[in-house]
Amino acid sequence: MKPLFVPVIFCIILSACKSNSDPSRLPGNLVNNPASMNNTPKGDFPIISFDTLEYNFGKITEGDVVSHNFNFRNIGTANLVITDVRASCGCTSPSWPKEIIKKNGSNTIIIKYDSEGREGKFNKGITVYSNAYPNNTTIKITGEVIPNNF
Repeated sequence: MKPLFVPVIFCIILSACKSNSDPSRLPGNLVNNPASMNNTPKGDFPIISFDTLEYNFGKITEGDVVSHNFNFRNIGTANLVITDVRASCGCTSPSWPKEIIKKNGSNTIIIKYDSEGREGKFNKGITVYSNAYPNNTTIKITGEVIPNNF
């Protein structure tokens, strides 16, 4: 009986010490994302509305770093928080506002594209994550990189 008793006590101690909280995660009630609901939410929630969801740079020379500002507005009835913006590759780098965008407020997401070593047409998606309904929106940049003839 004694050999079985020690492992059982050890397992109980380990499970009692286990923490269920991850300090790097935001609590769900802070973000209050209505997109997790099955239907359109009722009540106050933010809605992100972009002036345009796609921008075409046209033809750019290889090695150029170009950028575009995607302007948006919170047309919902609650504060908007952009939690993350992710590009589909390392050649595209986003920057976004970290502060709260109040209802009817507006701001900008800046997308930079580095064309170094990327000859040819490109079509890049950038996903914007927020507490809005719906909780993510994809914006796109397109264009064509022509060779630098130096």
